[in-house]
This record gives sequence, structure tokens and C-alpha cells, in this order.
Amino acid sequence: MKIALLASVFALSSLQAIDWPHFLGPQRNSSSKETGLLKSFTGDGPEVLWEVALEDGFGGAAVVGDELFLLDRVHREKDMLRCHDAKTGKEKWRFESSTQGEPSFPGSRNVPTVEKDAVYYTTPYGNVFRINRKTRKPDWNFKLSERYPDAQTPHWGYAQTALIIGDILIVTPFGEKTGIAGLDKKTGKELWQSPGIGNTHSSPTYLTLGGVPQVAILTTGGTVLTSYDPKTGAILWSTDLYKNRIPITVPVQIDEERLFVSGGYNAGSKMLRIKKSNSGFKIKELWQTKKGSQVHPALLIDDHLYFLANENSNHKAKAKRKKGGLVCMSLKGEEKWSTGNDPFMGRGASLYADGMLIIQDGEKGTLRLVDPNPQRYHEIASANVFKTDERSRKDLKYWSNLALADGKLFMRGQNRLLCVKMK
Repeated sequence: MKIALLASVFALSSLQAIDWPHFLGPQRNSSSKETGLLKSFTGDGPEVLWEVALEDGFGGAAVVGDELFLLDRVHREKDMLRCHDAKTGKEKWRFESSTQGEPSFPGSRNVPTVEKDAVYYTTPYGNVFRINRKTRKPDWNFKLSERYPDAQTPHWGYAQTALIIGDILIVTPFGEKTGIAGLDKKTGKELWQSPGIGNTHSSPTYLTLGGVPQVAILTTGGTVLTSYDPKTGAILWSTDLYKNRIPITVPVQIDEERLFVSGGYNAGSKMLRIKKSNSGFKIKELWQTKKGSQVHPALLIDDHLYFLANENSNHKAKAKRKKGGLVCMSLKGEEKWSTGNDPFMGRGASLYADGMLIIQDGEKGTLRLVDPNPQRYHEIASANVFKTDERSRKDLKYWSNLALADGKLFMRGQNRLLCVKMK
């Protein structure tokens, strides 16, 4: 499996290979090195080890050792960091903070970032926390709009996950004068800030292009895709070759020179080459496609990209749905196949583990195991783990990120979390 090369900053000595400590997993590429997973289901499907009731929301889980962390939210009242026993589902503790208002599509947004001693997260209205795992209280916290008066809450709330690179935490005020900022993760003290870059629902992501570590983010600003030195905040390169009026997903690194950027709202996808030269970085568009993934990033598997094509505009009309579904593309931009409306799978999430795609249907929550075969769509197993009415045309908004840890798959369906036995 060829996949984006990420630095060892994510391979924390305090975490294990079977952990899922933050957004998109151990290496932030939606993949796991776990093996021995189920490749078929019997009867009604895999065993659901436990289920926990939640408030409505979209925040996915992070798992370290025997502890699971999840963001939850009581509408217009409070935000909650919840810690559960990953084996039993029993709640161990929670930290609550008050809030005001409610964004469109109510509920929690992002995945907490977990380290040995602390948990980091940002609430939909911009409260940034470092919660001490021992005391279960904040080591520090602040509100983005209070530290950065020009900060502007994105339309659907702050959805950015905490990106930590070494001792630096990246936060996203998104103000007219302040774009992103680097903080000392232990103290919360600002180390640097960038000029304004517009707004976004996409998270900053860590890349290594041309051997240079960097942080890139998709926004609605004039340059749209900007990359920074994570130590100083200096701009390394920027481009407007890819534009999306509402960026949500993150760029996917192909190798030391190529990035695949994708999104919904009829922005499609592009393959970009960012080549380092003596004078800096030169950016070139290699190819584009009208198909894009609105919420979750593509998976890079053996020189092919797999993603759920959903443009937001193609969810209701049957004719348009036929152009969506799971898509397989070569790295040269050739579409190998797509599932269209059979199955469509909406804004669902996916990950790669043990040689297969694990997909949560975004409309009904159906769990699907798919062989990443560039020749054809090959579904090897499926199960209605949430016991939903699959005949209904209603989108249940099961759009949360998946997590896989120690043979257990954690699936959020708005107001409940399932732990599915995969070994």
C-alpha cells in the first residue's frame, strides 16, 4: 500500500500501534496497520459489543489504550468531552463547558486529539482546551474571539481538529488579519500567527513535500490552498488552482510532489504537483475531475484513489445520484469505476485496514467491507449495524469519522455510538 509519507511526529512513544489517537487515525491518513479483521459476516452481522446514547452530533471518537474520547454537545447549553471505557462503553468521566447559540446542523463537530498527558479540542464556537488526563480539568483554555478579536466563526461552526506537530499546536481563528496560529501546546502561549486566509471547515493537515515539513490548509481566501512552516508560520507556498466555496475535506498527499484535493459543491477534484526548486515551490495542475468528496478525504491504496463522490447537489435527484457513490480513480485521473446509486452511501466515512475498505454509509449507517479492486466494485460483506430502515429515503446524517482500535470499530450515528467487534 502506497500512502502519504507522514513524519514521525505522530508516532508518539506513549501510544501504541493499535491506538486511534486523533483525526484520521495514527498517521492521519484514514488507515490502520491492524490485521486479522473480519472479512465476512454471519447472521445479522458482526457483534455489537456495546452502545452508548449521545446527544445529536457529528464528533467522531479517538481511542488510546482502554480509553475512548468523544466530543458531545447539549444544544445551546454546553459542550462535553466524554471519556469512556473502550472495552465496555461505561463512562469514566466528562468535562463540561457552557456555550451559547447553536450552528446549523446542531451538535459536536470534530475529533479530539489525545496524547499521553492531555486531550486537545476546539468547540463549535471557538473555545480551545487542553484537558489534563490526570486532573480531568483544563491546563489552559481560551476563546478564539477573545484572543483574536477579528476571529470569525465559520458558518457551521469551528470543525477543525487540533493538529499537533512536536510541541506546537495549530489553531484556526480565521479572522480578517489572523488566519492560523501556532501555540506552545503545554502553555497555550502563541508562537506565531499568519495573515488572514479566509474561512473554511477543513482542518490543517501535516505534509512533507520535497523533504520539507509543512502545514497546509484549504480555505475560501484568495490563495485558497496555503502551506506554512510549522515552526515559524512562514508561508512556503500558496495557490488558487483549486477553489471550493465551502472546503470541508483535507488534501491527500500522494508522494513528495503530488497532492489530491477534493470537495463538494461542484468543485470536483484536482491533482496538483508541488515541486521544490532552488527558488521555492512551483505548483502545477496535473489533471482534474468533476467528481469530488464533500466531507471525507480520499483513500490512497496501491496507486489508486477511492472516495465517495457527493457534491451536495446530487443527493436528491436519482439521475444525479447515478454519478456518485464510491469511485475508483487511477493516479493519472482515469476513472476505473463508480457505484453510482447502487450503493450511493452519501457523505459516509471510510478507512483502510487489513487490505479492505471499511465504510459507514452516510445515509443509513450500513457497514460495508469492500475489496479495493481497481477492476470492479467488490463488496465482500455488509450489515445494518444501526438497525435502521434501509428502505427509507431519509438521510440520517451518519457522517462522523470512524475509528478502529484493538480490533474494535467505533461508529457514530448522530445520537448513539456503537462499538463493533471486528476480530
